[in-house]
Amino acid sequence: MGVSYGYNRAENLSVYHTGRELIMILVDTVSRGGNLLLDIGPKADGTIPVIMEERLTQIGDWLKINGEAIYGTKPWKSTQQWSPGEVPKVEYNKEYSTPYDVTKLTEKPESGKAGIESFFTTKGSDLYAILPHWPDHSFLLKDVTGAKSVSLLGSTIPLKFKASKMGVSVELPDLPEELRSQPAWVLKISR
Repeated sequence: MGVSYGYNRAENLSVYHTGRELIMILVDTVSRGGNLLLDIGPKADGTIPVIMEERLTQIGDWLKINGEAIYGTKPWKSTQQWSPGEVPKVEYNKEYSTPYDVTKLTEKPESGKAGIESFFTTKGSDLYAILPHWPDHSFLLKDVTGAKSVSLLGSTIPLKFKASKMGVSVELPDLPEELRSQPAWVLKISR
């Protein structure tokens, strides 16, 4: 969560990943078939530092709603969908680590540069599109075919969608109040 492999009382808050950053790292890793190992280093008295406890709670709160898109899933044919622009060169190694900072690529990209619009996981016949940003009104899931229904995890409102040669265009509602503070949202595409 910070930069040390264990509790380090000299670390200050600035070296810890935010809850959003940790969730983006989790989503990126799982979308590529990996598992995330977080080091939670207890203090000498065996207690978990408050900052680590807070981050674990934030991840757990997100997983309560969106865990279906993480637990027991596999990578899809495409792990990410990029926005228009120059996509950074990404080379993966066997350990599922990345030579880039996924937390920066899920923020608004610089002019002419691409950012990650969605991560994908799959389980059975369902496809999950994990969105690091809530798009305005509609979202095109490129190269997605055979959609029978589309839903937003954590909401009971069915989403309208339309298939085309480009993929599936989903009409997005205003986010329900209880989902607005999430660091990422999941569209479930049943096929």
